[in-house]
Amino acid sequence: MTQTLDVHQGVSQLDRAPTMAAATAEISRAGIFAITFGISFMLLYTVFERLNWPFFTYHPAVGKLDFWMQRPRSGEGPPMYWYGWLVLSGMGALGVSTIATLLPRPWLYRTTVFCCLLAALWPALLAAGVFIADQVSFDAEFLRSVWLSGVLAVAGAAAISYFASAQWVQRVWLSWLWIVPIGGLIVLGYSLKSYFLR
Repeated sequence: MTQTLDVHQGVSQLDRAPTMAAATAEISRAGIFAITFGISFMLLYTVFERLNWPFFTYHPAVGKLDFWMQRPRSGEGPPMYWYGWLVLSGMGALGVSTIATLLPRPWLYRTTVFCCLLAALWPALLAAGVFIADQVSFDAEFLRSVWLSGVLAVAGAAAISYFASAQWVQRVWLSWLWIVPIGGLIVLGYSLKSYFLR
């Protein structure tokens, strides 16, 4: 009789599907570091490329390295910013990943949701502002501001992630991590389309 109960309990445990909470509890700190590094590297690279913020500028024709961004100089050929974007993105992703591994899990979940919402809201609000500025008859150039849409996106992402329930945040945090890089790659591809269409 005891063996039958043990077997029955074992079978009933095998029939249950693993919950999202169990799946997230299994991710180690190294896993959190790796996932965060990969995603934050790609997003930071997209931002630094769009803002043209390299850590250094390499001039391959003369073999010279300058700190930050330097414009082309006469006789030195075209500068390369790509290496500087990679290094700055790597340093930023290293810092973000280190912080992510040190955060308690509930804060990590909420911070991830905040960052995902920010990454989605900022370009959406900017696109809406540009669209509205093109449609209205009065001067609405302020709606094209990257910083205005950024402030509104931070406020919206903070409000949503603060008021969201802990269960919902824990349930969606890992799945959203896979959606945000796709959006970042779309933005990066769109910003680089002029290089491919020449």
